[in-house]
Amino acid sequence: MNPILANSARTGTYLLGWVPIAALLVLVAKSQGWPLLEALVLVLPLCLIGAFLFLSSWYLCRALPLPAENMSGRWTAWMAAAGILAAIWAAAAQGLAWGLGHIHLLSGLYDRTRASLATLLGLGAVLYLAVLTLHYLIDAMERNKAAEAREAEMRILAQDAELRALRAQLNPHFLFNSLNSISALTTLDPARARTMCILLSDFLRGSLRLGEKRLVTLAEEVGLLKSYLSIEQIRFGERLQVAWEIGPGTEGEEIPALLLQPLVENAIKHGIAGLPEGGIVRVASRREGNALELRVENPVDEDTPPAEGLGLGLRQVRSRLQMRFGDRMRFEAGVAEGVHRVLMVFPAKSEVQP
Repeated sequence: MNPILANSARTGTYLLGWVPIAALLVLVAKSQGWPLLEALVLVLPLCLIGAFLFLSSWYLCRALPLPAENMSGRWTAWMAAAGILAAIWAAAAQGLAWGLGHIHLLSGLYDRTRASLATLLGLGAVLYLAVLTLHYLIDAMERNKAAEAREAEMRILAQDAELRALRAQLNPHFLFNSLNSISALTTLDPARARTMCILLSDFLRGSLRLGEKRLVTLAEEVGLLKSYLSIEQIRFGERLQVAWEIGPGTEGEEIPALLLQPLVENAIKHGIAGLPEGGIVRVASRREGNALELRVENPVDEDTPPAEGLGLGLRQVRSRLQMRFGDRMRFEAGVAEGVHRVLMVFPAKSEVQP
């Protein structure tokens, strides 16, 4: 269907665009000595006819899309179509003038219209090409909109695929370690093994519940992290300490699901696990103006080279933030004075555009 007629607002705007055209044609007729009554009586219905007649240029627009290599062939087709439609429009003017010429006050209308035939043909061709150009512009806008929609859909699909891959990577790895710990504790400390089973069940239940979402509140993510860390604290004992610095007013902010989980896992696997004395994993959040700032810190042995897999987890987190926030996010990761720090800054929920 013609995109102008498919939208009532667009149809109304298009018809309003013919009002100044009609005024211009009346002025042209007046400049050629036409009485105002004759000019109005002919021009107004003739513009209405032209408005709908020239909508047929949409089919030429669809048949000859842009850009194209053979522009000479397209110019030939456009000029030929403009000539044909201009002739039809001029013929309609002649017929309209002949019918109205039977009215006594408009008796000279037909002769004046015949004398202005060349002008009508030229104006008709120009107006047809103008409507054709409008159709090409609308077609380009709709193609761009469709491309943006496809790109947005692909980004969402990519985010979903990455989140599924992250869950598939995270859960088996964590389960393997947890089940090994439970197996070891079964004979050494059955009570702690039972506690660990309960905590593991709670974590998996929360992981399944939140894992189906693309966005979760910071409070939900922190709740899942606490379940995860409570299990790891049974494994590591006093070697693993956790410091929560959740700033006021940040608990309700939305973040990508499982955003902090791989960072905390890296902090334990590549930081705490390599230190005989262990250390503190610090998770902090604060609102800085219109931005939400998240930090994950852990001590590391600076003499030990980075373990394989650490960079992959950081790249995944950075990529997810980049896909959602683009240039509005900041991601920093590095070691300074024996502390590995990951800093993420991105627009708060109220600032994110849909």
